[in-house]
Amino acid sequence: MGKGSNSSGLRRYNERAVLTALRKMETASKSDLARASNLTPQAITRIVDDLEHTGLVAKGGRRLGKIGQPSTMYVINPAGAYSIGVKVGRQDLELLLMDFGGSIVEKLRHRFDYPDPDFMLRKIADSIAQLVSVLRPGNAGKLIGVGVAMPWFMGAWTKEPFMKKEITRKWDEINFSDELAKVVDLPLFIENDCSAAAVAELQFGVGNQKSNFLYVFIGTFVGGGLVLHGNVETGIYGNACSLGTMPVPGSTLDTAPGHSGSYEMLLDRASLFCLIRHLSGHGIEINDINGLDAVMDQARPLIQEWLEDCADALVYVFMSAIGILDFESIVIDAHLPRYLLIELVEIISRRIRQNAPRSGTFIPEILPGKVGIDAIAVGGAMLPFYSNFAADKTVMLKGGVPEKVPV
Repeated sequence: MGKGSNSSGLRRYNERAVLTALRKMETASKSDLARASNLTPQAITRIVDDLEHTGLVAKGGRRLGKIGQPSTMYVINPAGAYSIGVKVGRQDLELLLMDFGGSIVEKLRHRFDYPDPDFMLRKIADSIAQLVSVLRPGNAGKLIGVGVAMPWFMGAWTKEPFMKKEITRKWDEINFSDELAKVVDLPLFIENDCSAAAVAELQFGVGNQKSNFLYVFIGTFVGGGLVLHGNVETGIYGNACSLGTMPVPGSTLDTAPGHSGSYEMLLDRASLFCLIRHLSGHGIEINDINGLDAVMDQARPLIQEWLEDCADALVYVFMSAIGILDFESIVIDAHLPRYLLIELVEIISRRIRQNAPRSGTFIPEILPGKVGIDAIAVGGAMLPFYSNFAADKTVMLKGGVPEKVPV
């Protein structure tokens, strides 16, 4: 016999729906929330009063109306809960402490040449302890978990200079999630890095207006996530819309290495690794993308070449994706200065309009992401919130708390 919904599960779902609506509206009365969640005024009153009692929402002033008494307004209470987000990158670790309102309380970043998993485990444990110490004693118990956003197949890219053979061997031999659980004494949630970034964009960015979009983040490599009907869809193996291995034509950059076969992968063209390699090939050395501003005047023509090459590859992928999935928008974010991201989006939008079939194809709007360079770490911090408080209909079938995000 299949599982059915129960009253406690329905109540949890309704609470989540109210929190989700309030987060999107930022401030709302009980009548506003009743309309947004399609619940009765009596149900909303019970739910909002309970949420206020538990500290997840708070009164946010009063709104004067034309008729009757002023309405009490409610907001998400930033001090209602906290989480820690961890971005595990191939050349950096970023950790941040986030409050329930989505504000970053404290942020730490560690830079390294090689992604040694043993080093990462030590740094994550030490940095979490440092972030916990920032909380006031009365708020430490409100820390609901640690969300880790990291690439799958961390040791797979042996051809890149920051993946030594011994590092690859360590990744092949370690169960990183199990080892993390040994050093993190909090509920642990792990997700693909760009799917986590898509969660951040859904909660704090374009997701406030759009419910169906393909999300792309350009970092050391490129990755993506998929949002359908207001939910992040990760796929059977947690790798939906990873994008990096999608086939694209060969690069036109003179610094691109030769490739065998009839195509390259998207990550060989749309990545900051490719940009840094292109600059280095022309005598401009930077350690990471944060050094870009210092060489901008000298590097601008080379950056433009990379932008054009990156855009061409992404247009190829987007036109393929449009033929499979029907979404209203494509959202692009990157660890780039904002003006370069805007320029990349404009190039892609223009070329898609120029190359799209005149009929039979719906062309989604191409938008820059709103979360920015911290999207992956913010997405990690959102995982505990998303699991415990987002409107997810599966909670109506569960008798307990939501399960941890699978690895």
